[in-house]
Amino acid sequence: MKQTRTEAPVAATVRRRQGTAPREDARAQRMDEQAAGSSGEPAGGEGKETSTIKRILLLLQCLVDHPGESAQALAQRLNLPRSTVHRLLATLRDNDYAGHEPGGAFGPGLEIYRMAAKLGGHMPYRRLAEPYLAALSERFHETSLLTLLERRQLKMFHAASGSPDDPMRYNIGLNVLEPLVWGATARVILAYLSPAEIDAAIASSGPSPVQGWTPDSAEITAVLARIREDGHAVTYSHRTPNTVGVGAPFFDAEGQVVGSLGFLVPTFRWERADAAPMIAALREAAGALSAQLGYRAAPPR
Repeated sequence: MKQTRTEAPVAATVRRRQGTAPREDARAQRMDEQAAGSSGEPAGGEGKETSTIKRILLLLQCLVDHPGESAQALAQRLNLPRSTVHRLLATLRDNDYAGHEPGGAFGPGLEIYRMAAKLGGHMPYRRLAEPYLAALSERFHETSLLTLLERRQLKMFHAASGSPDDPMRYNIGLNVLEPLVWGATARVILAYLSPAEIDAAIASSGPSPVQGWTPDSAEITAVLARIREDGHAVTYSHRTPNTVGVGAPFFDAEGQVVGSLGFLVPTFRWERADAAPMIAALREAAGALSAQLGYRAAPPR
């Protein structure tokens, strides 16, 4: 588990590669640029139509990220006159992009929910996760994994992997459904399912692939409680001999577990290295991926 001398946070590394700033920082910058528009005139010679489009897009973001706010609160958040915000809200309401809630509050309209539902089933998890996998493998020189939940069958599959520049790396079988009981990247998903789903997953699982252990419901339930407390999972030779698995979960906008990011590490390297930086980086990356999926609640401790 070798590490480079400089260890920039994984999420920051991914943002640099993508050429993107943190969402809130970028939004703040755009708002500052539009401050001159508080008089209702375009800022910096910008065309009036372009300026209006930007304001509408920023207002849509606020309606999604901060539902239930008044027009006055939205105006303060966007640094715009209340009259301007009322005019933009009227346009959005006329087209079902904004809804007027009781008490004068505003939120997303039905059209926003329709588009979200249509796109939700086609979320490009692999594309979103691959920069994190690359950054994790580059920093720690270990094989990284994206594991996704197949909820209807209560199974999981490895959807993508990051390979280090190292002769000792793992060949990962992708898109093969496997039980949720064995392995860190699977158990860290199982830990955040409902009690009924956990019981069903344990009941349907066979012996562990390497050691041949029979699933013990009481033992697994206790381990899952510890995983929820820690926010990550570590397992030893569950699926691959002489290998340590590490996993951290990520969540969607509804707070439902979607999958995990993880590592496979040869046992001899794990035992002689400090695992804390690897676990912290993995949780950071999973948290950043959750944020990209719209998850806004506090991540697991």
